Amino acid sequence: MLSPMLALRGMVVFEGAIRSISVGRPASILAVKLHLDHGIPLALFPQLDPEEEDCTTARLSAVGTTAELLQMVSLPDGTMRILVQGKERVERTGDVILKDGTAMIATAPFKTIPSEKPSEASAILDQVVALHSEYMETSGLHMHEADVILDEPPTTERQIAQVLSHLEAPLSQQIATLCEANELEQLKAILEILISAIASQRVNQRVQERIQATMEESQKEYQLKEQIKALENELNTITGDGGDKSSLEKRVEDAQMPEAVLKEAQRELARLKRIHMDSAEHTITRTWLEMLADYPWRKQKEEMQNIQTAAAVLGEQHYGLLKVKERILEYLAVRQLNPNSKGPILCLAGPPGVGKTSLGQSIATALGRDFGRIALGGIKDETEIRGHRRTYVGSMPGRVVRTMIRAGSNNPVILLDELDKVGNDFRGDPASALLEVLDPEQNRAFMDHYFDVPVDLSQVLFIATANLTEPIPSALHDRLEVIELPGYTEEEKLQIACVFLLPKLAKNHGLSGSDISFSTAALQSVIRDYTRESGLRGLERQLATVHRKVARSIVEGRKEGTKITPKSITKYLGPVKYIKEIVEENQVPGVATGLAWTAVGGEILFIEAISMKGKPTLKLTGSLGDVMKESAEAAMS
Repeated sequence: MLSPMLALRGMVVFEGAIRSISVGRPASILAVKLHLDHGIPLALFPQLDPEEEDCTTARLSAVGTTAELLQMVSLPDGTMRILVQGKERVERTGDVILKDGTAMIATAPFKTIPSEKPSEASAILDQVVALHSEYMETSGLHMHEADVILDEPPTTERQIAQVLSHLEAPLSQQIATLCEANELEQLKAILEILISAIASQRVNQRVQERIQATMEESQKEYQLKEQIKALENELNTITGDGGDKSSLEKRVEDAQMPEAVLKEAQRELARLKRIHMDSAEHTITRTWLEMLADYPWRKQKEEMQNIQTAAAVLGEQHYGLLKVKERILEYLAVRQLNPNSKGPILCLAGPPGVGKTSLGQSIATALGRDFGRIALGGIKDETEIRGHRRTYVGSMPGRVVRTMIRAGSNNPVILLDELDKVGNDFRGDPASALLEVLDPEQNRAFMDHYFDVPVDLSQVLFIATANLTEPIPSALHDRLEVIELPGYTEEEKLQIACVFLLPKLAKNHGLSGSDISFSTAALQSVIRDYTRESGLRGLERQLATVHRKVARSIVEGRKEGTKITPKSITKYLGPVKYIKEIVEENQVPGVATGLAWTAVGGEILFIEAISMKGKPTLKLTGSLGDVMKESAEAAMS
């Protein structure tokens, strides 16, 4: 039989059920009009995919329902709203066709298979009817209202249809029940739907009861928050889970932890499921697991293998320092021949301002690794290195582990800055905690107090910096390969100023080469007369002062460029600060010339002795140490 057809999206109309349907597709509207004009039964077939728009190509259920139109309302937008009542099941015997624009489908009566076990079917039907009554009462729809909706003789088919007309089950489950030919199997499916629906109602009822028990009349504005909290508690009670642990479990699995660490993490995950979400221990354990998942256990940055490229990178960013560059290139060559070699612990020792810290960043760039910096100046607490026990409030891993997490790989270059400034007090000795970190034989299983699981630091290239090596404890000094960085000579400072400092300062101050230029003699004057240092910080500050004054003069209206000469340098920097002393050609009696060592380089020292009337005595002036005093007394004797 060829019948006008409606493709239902997201719903199923069972036998005897009364449903309201929105009709908007042109082929479906013509089908409803054909049903009204000629009385041809209207066939309702649910779509398997509710998102499909075209009813002629949509995938339909094999079984549908014929329906009678009870009411129709035409809407202003050209669509209509109809009220239909399902009559009997039919099966389609062909595909949807368009006849004069109307959706039509060939159907045949659906044959049901009677139950071979009438007693079992009857017992299940009794259970279905009883559970349906309970479901109706809980839903607030009384049975006499259902009788009005469905005024049919109480046959098995009609009772089944009455139950199905009030249930809200998933679409796939409804379609499967509609297509079931075996009466007994259909009853079992309906029983399963009813049990699931009633269980859901009971959960909702318990949630509402808990909300009502914990709320007072004056707290109605917090109703939404209490509902969310009650739902979370109910979910936690049923599943033993906090609701969002699946994402945490996935992060733990994706972290590629070593087997021993993964076993510990899985044990804590299982324990986390048993801890209530409002407990402080729940927050502590969850934070620990998140930190553990963030650590780069097996994430490794590919190392640069081209020594020539690495040498070029070091040369571009730092002038001189040949010994340091040579040592880094030697390390890179060894890594190419033996990738499993243990990395050295380099210590760059030298006066301030010679580029120790920036050299660490350049080494990371030359090697193609990530870079992390740990400032050790002023640290007195051992837990800064090893971390705190996670049982304490606000505990966190030590700086080494936190730097590894920020770097994002297990083979970064980590700079331990100002190693000689580490102190100690009653909270522990951080320098002693660094012994395990900086020992290639021990750092394969470094134990951070917070993690409490072994962490492999053997792939990390540690570089320490220090101004002086004497304050470094002997045990720690023994683990370091110290590379001395002497102060720059006057010629080196001149080259660095021309190649590095002047272009950088001009860019920072918005000046171009035509706005300001320095003569070589002017730079030498700044180096000799206005700075006395081993590094470059003072020189950079003095040159920055000149750039600022030139920038101001340009803003005030001067247009021509400025040439800085030895004669004009005092205009910008003021009187000469340091005057170089020279040894006089004619020796003066009582005056001897000596040499003095300082942190900024060598100096000549004039020692003058004057004899005075009085008792034989020796008066020493100046801030002299014990050795100098003893030497003078020995000379006097």
